[in-house]
Formats: sequence, structure tokens, C-alpha cells
Amino acid sequence: MRRAFIVLAVYAFTAFAANAWIEGIPVAGGGTDQDYLQYDDGFAYWFHWGGSWRGVWFNTDDFMPGMIAFVLDFSEYWFFHHVSYPWDVSDFYAEVWNGDYMTPMALLDQTQVTAIHYTPVYANYSTPVVAGVDFWGLVNTEMSSGGWPSILGDNTAPSVDHSYYSDDFFIWEPWGIGDYFIRIEGGFISGALDNVTWGEIKSSF
Repeated sequence: MRRAFIVLAVYAFTAFAANAWIEGIPVAGGGTDQDYLQYDDGFAYWFHWGGSWRGVWFNTDDFMPGMIAFVLDFSEYWFFHHVSYPWDVSDFYAEVWNGDYMTPMALLDQTQVTAIHYTPVYANYSTPVVAGVDFWGLVNTEMSSGGWPSILGDNTAPSVDHSYYSDDFFIWEPWGIGDYFIRIEGGFISGALDNVTWGEIKSSF
């Protein structure tokens, strides 16, 4: 049943402005607890290749108010390949930046990852990445000539924009249609960072 549904989704689409519509397909998650952060609703209706950078701005207050930092264990990304919009490259840079809703500001990690069609891919951090209350999970497609690979997105218009894209890394446009399938797993930090030990950071996972 699921295979037939996915085949239907591949052929039922409409494209405009670097977005293409597909029938809603479920996107299973890799996280199991409250430390798994996502803004998407779990059903993909679009794939998007606009901009050289696409990303999700995370604010930990949306998930657990009052925390002072978040320690990333891994980042999860979902992509979609269509024969009418072939990728020129499957590799991308998965990046984590500190920064508020205005723009990413300080690079914390860059990991090269290979995208796979309709399958989760991960940037795993052997050394925990400590981010602030506001941080970004980005797809950097500078290895591509056309913004590939194309990221999946849902169709639930956000009350607050969290998914953005940029051609130059200076001007960030809200995607507006929904949210990208970029998810984060890790642990919240509640105490002052000066008093958090390495062991406490590792035990937060």
C-alpha cells in the first residue's frame, strides 16, 4: 500500500518558482522524545530547490521554555528527487549556525552529507555541538549549480516563519508555504553554561 502511494506522489505534481507540488506523503521521524525538534507536520506536499541555502530557524522556547542552550546529537534532512527536476549533485553541506530569526550568524558545524530520495539522511556529531536558544539547521547547496538536492516541505502555513532560503546568505526570504523537513535531536541545557561540565553535556542525550 505504501509503495503504491509513493508512486502516485511521484507523478502527481505541479511546479512553479523552484517549488513542486506532490500528493501528501508521510515522512517518518527518527526521534522518539521531547528532545527531537521539528516544525514540519510529518506530511510532505512540496519539494523546493530555490536559493543556495535553505534552512530552519529553531527557537528552543517553542519546545521547552526557559532553557539556555541546546546540545545537538544529530541533524536529520529529507529530500525528494523527481525525473523532471534531476539533481546535478547529491552532496550538500549540513550546517549548524547560531543566530536569531533575522539571519544565521556564527557557524558551529559543517558536515558533508549525501542526499537520498525520500529517505532520511543525517549529520551525526561525534563531538556535541552546543547551540544557543536560537540556532539554524541549514542545507548549503553551493556544490550544485541549481540549488540541488531539493528539500521536502509540508503544506501547513506557519503562524511564525521558521523555514527560509537565501541566494546570497545576506537576505533570507521566508518560504511561507510551510516548513522544511529539517529536524534536530539532542538535549536541552538549563543551567549556566559556565557551570556545565563535559560529562553533563554528554549525559543530556
